[in-house]
Amino acid sequence: MADEKLFNYYERQDVLPTFGNFKSAAELDAYASQRRELFSDKLVLPPRLFRDSEVLEFGPDSGENALVFAGWGANMTLAEPNRHAHPKIEAYFAHFGLSERLRELALADVEGFRSERRYDIIDAEGFIYTVQPTENWLGVFHRLLNPDGFAVVSYYERYGGFFELALKAIHAAGKALSGRPALETAKTLFDAKWNSIPHTRSFESWLMDVLENPFVRHRYFLDASALCTAAHEQGFDIHSAWPAYRDSLDVYWHKKVLSADEKLRRAARHLDRSRLSFLGGRKLYLVGKADAVAAISVSIETLVLDVDAMIDAPFGESLPRVIASLASLREAIRTTDILADDASNIETIVATLDSFHRIFGAIGRRDAPAVTALTQTDPAFINTWGQPAHFLVIRKRFKGS
Repeated sequence: MADEKLFNYYERQDVLPTFGNFKSAAELDAYASQRRELFSDKLVLPPRLFRDSEVLEFGPDSGENALVFAGWGANMTLAEPNRHAHPKIEAYFAHFGLSERLRELALADVEGFRSERRYDIIDAEGFIYTVQPTENWLGVFHRLLNPDGFAVVSYYERYGGFFELALKAIHAAGKALSGRPALETAKTLFDAKWNSIPHTRSFESWLMDVLENPFVRHRYFLDASALCTAAHEQGFDIHSAWPAYRDSLDVYWHKKVLSADEKLRRAARHLDRSRLSFLGGRKLYLVGKADAVAAISVSIETLVLDVDAMIDAPFGESLPRVIASLASLREAIRTTDILADDASNIETIVATLDSFHRIFGAIGRRDAPAVTALTQTDPAFINTWGQPAHFLVIRKRFKGS
């Protein structure tokens, strides 16, 4: 298992996890509109930038994102290691009249892809965090990109992924308490939560993608600050990110030129103060003294590690630590200086931590009916998802810049 790659997991399931089954131009246009909002507004990569650009996408799965890029005028090279996806990709491009935009469809993963061509944009979403060490894929991207070229990645962020890990831990405990299969347990626990949000994939796909996915674990999740540092050392600058990795409150003269090292230092300081925001999925910026920020960060890191351990041992020694840490973090937030849009944001994260505290307390008592009642009815639990998926756009530096 340790040497297996994420695409092997999906090949075994015989499922394409992101297949949207688009049949009409209206369906594709609706999806393209969502992507336009993400790339233009949040990632500062307007669609016209893709026009006649050479774009390499790693891990396109069934190819929905690639269709959008091609529709924006990009020439697409796709590297997809799951052979089951290739017929879907080719059929999609033919169906929507975009076959001339599909330059190459390679049966390769990131580390196995070979090309003499250089690209303007590389896109790798949803899986790249599993390719470790991070320096491996950063090195591949640097080799394949033109100077000033962009790489777009999405990944599980270590602190934003807390609630994903907590759901996996609750699911593991639910299976152990009930003795029921994974799908039945998941629906018993999370049906109300799942139905509270709009989605295009099935509940069964979410079960496979998150709750049962062996790669949705702390050991694979990336720390945003560490990722930015690794990218900096490989010759990249941060172009944009969502959530924002640059301090948008920073103000200085427009002619002042910051070194790459200084930009990284400022970003790292901002990211340290953003960990609670990432965990809660809303603005909860830590504005207090550095030691107070460090204390909150340590408590979050400890909590994430302990809840991850519960996935393997739901009733093990980490369970009481999770219960205590949730209570401790809840109380710390009440006394910490936090910048939020309004007081309700702070009240919401406190209520959410209290909800999870009660759920894990019920797990500690082996009270399966209480666990189910809380997960199916508590609004704080149902409405919280955190901010597990982060997008980062990095730009390859010119030599000497």
